[in-house]
Amino acid sequence: MSRAICLSRRSTLLLFAVLALCAGAARAQEPAPSPSPTPEPEPTKIDVTGFVDVYYGYNFNGVDPSARAFDVQHDAFSLSLAEVAFTKAVSSASKVGFRIDLDFGKTADLVAAYEPEGSDGKEIYKHIQQAYGSLLTGKVQWDVGKFVTPHGAEVIESQDNWNYTRSILFGYAIPFYHLGVRASVPVNDKLSLAGFLVNGWNNSSEMYGDFPCVALQATVKPSGSVTWIANYMVGQELPDDADNRHLFDTTLSLTASSKLSLMANFDYGKEGETSWWGVAGYAKLQAKPNWALVGRYEYADDSDGGFMTLGSKVQSLTVTSDSLVAGALKLRLEYRTDFADDPVFPDEDGGFKDSQTTLSVGLVYSFGGKI
Repeated sequence: MSRAICLSRRSTLLLFAVLALCAGAARAQEPAPSPSPTPEPEPTKIDVTGFVDVYYGYNFNGVDPSARAFDVQHDAFSLSLAEVAFTKAVSSASKVGFRIDLDFGKTADLVAAYEPEGSDGKEIYKHIQQAYGSLLTGKVQWDVGKFVTPHGAEVIESQDNWNYTRSILFGYAIPFYHLGVRASVPVNDKLSLAGFLVNGWNNSSEMYGDFPCVALQATVKPSGSVTWIANYMVGQELPDDADNRHLFDTTLSLTASSKLSLMANFDYGKEGETSWWGVAGYAKLQAKPNWALVGRYEYADDSDGGFMTLGSKVQSLTVTSDSLVAGALKLRLEYRTDFADDPVFPDEDGGFKDSQTTLSVGLVYSFGGKI
């Protein structure tokens, strides 16, 4: 009896061993699970930004102000500029990019007003502030198309400037934009260089002379609080056998403290026997996170009556209150007085005065996202 029980137990153990071996063999024949697929990188996003800029201006001379870049209307509300921009920046992972800025409003007309006479550039290009493709080769970025000028301490978009109205130097001493090729390279963390071959100043339609206009730029940042930018451009800007136009522009910026920033801009231009020059100084006090007070003084000498078309020595004093009202809504309140050695500012009586004083209220709403 005990022998039978032992045999039964042995048979049971043998059966379990055979089943275990079969199960192991079955598992060995099953394919190994496939590794999880590597997720594909997300496609590069396109940045979409834009703004709407509306202002009211009042000139105490009683007429539309002169010697102004974009605030050119008296006693009226004006849509200065509405813009939407699409940008795909280049990077080591995505070496091809582009930028397109589409502009609408009075400012768009004024920016395009300097296109060559007789060309259709004013109508074709006035809504395209910038449109260029970009390619990154090593450390060098190449841009081909239409882009804003590297010159000056200010830009076309008012919300990116310290003051609401643009300086005389921005409006009359330098160009607004160029069409051609630009190459830029960061040499190190303190020095960047750029070179340009372009049609010329504010010229999307023609190229005068036998060679494009040439421009060079150096940006030096010796520390986190100091930036110095120097630009030089030379080329023929008028038809026939006109003299080359030379322009030297430089800007120095200093962050003196967490609340105080300073900036200075100098321009010198020459074309044949005609020359012009000017200097501007800025001080910005960030009194509160959402409010700043900005002062600007400038002096421009256009006694020769050249490219600037002023024909006099002109000075300007501007004080701006810059408030971030709510979210992305910016409010600018501004007082400005321009005065000259000669009576060059028109008044409501049909004559001219040696000064003009304006008050401006500017509202800018900005937006942005990715697609």
